[in-house]
Amino acid sequence: MKSQHERAYRCVKIAVLGLAVALTGLAGTSLAQGNPAQITVQPPSSDQIIKEGGPDFEVNVVASDVQNLAAFQFGLQYNRSVLKFVGVKEGTLLGSSGRQVNCPDPRLTQDGNTETLQFNCVTLGPPVSLGGTKGADGSGLLATVTFSPVGGGNTPLNLRASDSILVAAEIDASGMPVEISSSSQNASLDVVGTGGGFRWLIVGLVVVVAIVVIGAVGGGFVLMRRRSRGTPLTP
Repeated sequence: MKSQHERAYRCVKIAVLGLAVALTGLAGTSLAQGNPAQITVQPPSSDQIIKEGGPDFEVNVVASDVQNLAAFQFGLQYNRSVLKFVGVKEGTLLGSSGRQVNCPDPRLTQDGNTETLQFNCVTLGPPVSLGGTKGADGSGLLATVTFSPVGGGNTPLNLRASDSILVAAEIDASGMPVEISSSSQNASLDVVGTGGGFRWLIVGLVVVVAIVVIGAVGGGFVLMRRRSRGTPLTP
């Protein structure tokens, strides 16, 4: 029985070049790259402070050193008690070759506090060896993910290895598109919490009010005792 990853990978492969082409069984040339490509998560710069309850912000997923890119897929994991997914949009790299880009709706899955955003984009058309347009080369933006900071603390921004796939606009000897060799680079993000400061402010106010009330009650008690004893109220 095939694993979920294998089934998902096959679906992406077939969608890349179109069902008719994928089932031709024609041989294609394997993609050769001198250096493996890389998929990287890029959070906001360190000088941008992200605060709990603050405005939405963006996280970029970029690819470096790719050749003949026709499709991609990634699974981005994060702490959903810290971040809330708002949206995702395709970047500029995949369509830079002129091939038609199609991005299905993203999918969210949860496992405890960990949420995974699964997103993929494909280009339609025949492989290069069958006269198709070459895929994208170089480095650039795959996708931009928008989050809302809903809690304070640190959250990972991890690319799940089984879902991080780059596919070339080429087919192998069995007629299936070629996967581009790649590695992934994760990141993390600190969100400044505001709940703790607010709670301490409330505690401080309660203490001040308590002191004032105790002082007032104590002063009234002393005044009453002086009156009952006939003690002058002035010193």
